[in-house]
Amino acid sequence: MANDLLEFYNNMEVARILFAFKGTISQNMLTQLSFVLKQQAQEEPQINTLFGIFIELTQNVRHYSAEQSLDEKGNPFGIGVITVSEENNVYSISSGNAVKPDIAMRLAKNCEDLNALDKSALNRLYKQRLLDEPPEGSKGAGVGLIEIARRSDFPLKYHLREYKEGMKFFIINAQVKKVADSNS
Repeated sequence: MANDLLEFYNNMEVARILFAFKGTISQNMLTQLSFVLKQQAQEEPQINTLFGIFIELTQNVRHYSAEQSLDEKGNPFGIGVITVSEENNVYSISSGNAVKPDIAMRLAKNCEDLNALDKSALNRLYKQRLLDEPPEGSKGAGVGLIEIARRSDFPLKYHLREYKEGMKFFIINAQVKKVADSNS
């Protein structure tokens, strides 16, 4: 076990992971994780953008993961993983969680559709979605992925991997330049 943990630590160092969490994301845990991230990144010029994406990704895991855990009151919360890393002049915020195959396909299509839009089209879509009824199955206004795409400086990256019990593991990554682009 000790060697595995050292290997894990070294792999995180090589990947330049600044923050990582795997587990149940309850509201209390989300609050604690947010506090830790803000403390670790408070000197970063892009903290508000990083934090906004982080919140959206953790909320997605919390609400939509097919793997669930119950809190002490019996409320279900999603299980997943979230990381913040850096490479050269870019921060990467990634999350992963189990989803049913039909939801996986819908998420992939949503990412592709959002990646095809420029920033002004994303802003229009965001405003329109706030006026519309929430999409079926949404636990909010249905703007989470749009908000992530709006804040990201690059197209969203996503991967679908085979997972247990016929589920898929959906991984999404948003990237932010370390220094804000004055044209954004």
